[in-house]
Amino acid sequence: MDRDLDPYLLRALLAAAETGTISAAAERLSRTQAAVSMQLQRLEGDLGTRLLDRTPRGVSLTQAGETLAAYARRLLALTSDARRQIEGRQLAGRVRLGLVEDLAMTPLPLALAEFRQQHPKIQLDLMTAHSPELDGAVREGRCDIVIGDPARFGSAPHFHWSRRLVWGGSRLIDLSDAAPVPFVAFEESCTWQDRTAVAFAEAGIAWTIACHVTTFAALVGALRAGLGISLMLPETLPADCETLAPRIRLPAPPSAHFGLFLGEEPSNPTRQLAAFLRDRLVA
Repeated sequence: MDRDLDPYLLRALLAAAETGTISAAAERLSRTQAAVSMQLQRLEGDLGTRLLDRTPRGVSLTQAGETLAAYARRLLALTSDARRQIEGRQLAGRVRLGLVEDLAMTPLPLALAEFRQQHPKIQLDLMTAHSPELDGAVREGRCDIVIGDPARFGSAPHFHWSRRLVWGGSRLIDLSDAAPVPFVAFEESCTWQDRTAVAFAEAGIAWTIACHVTTFAALVGALRAGLGISLMLPETLPADCETLAPRIRLPAPPSAHFGLFLGEEPSNPTRQLAAFLRDRLVA
């Protein structure tokens, strides 16, 4: 008779896939590395197939592992939803969430609205800032959860995910083949911009910083004014701007990497929100 999949084994698989190493997965799950390794071996034994490729640099999902991970996220999300439906009205408290400004223009706020509907006694406080500021906010206890660029933090994220960026600009912008590509850049150092310089150099395309901005709202204003182009998440592109890759010769846009970070000794509402966001944000 077929046995049901053990949720503890599924969590071990997802932790290994999301962190990239058995040791990091063990730290996330508050277990020993040997215990997590045994859980993964047991899961592979139960299914009779290899779920992880193991190398000296870490682990990655096999094709079978990718299939199981997709089902595991759905199964665990259903389990979490069932618990929230039963216990949700009892969950109360305050959670202070910080995030990079771009994410305020994505479906993330809708996920927060869904969480509040399930837990009406939870108070959510929101702030936006650059990743280095968010790192300080969570380390100093001014935020309970922050979401930002993992490269700008001094600790490992609770979980992480990536999104493909697009080149965005005004439909009216005039980009001459002979002139350097005008780029709108943040004044503060940004990993996306660092990758931009490398991408242009590797493609042999001349570019220049057309103007500096300090906020995402200012970036949108510069794009709409036709001052230059920039890298953006697809859903943050203004209605009167467009993805420019089909129109002009540009290097392939890089991916944006995001991580969710928790403060020390997170409260139960904080842990519940982190688990909820992982279900919604990690594809």
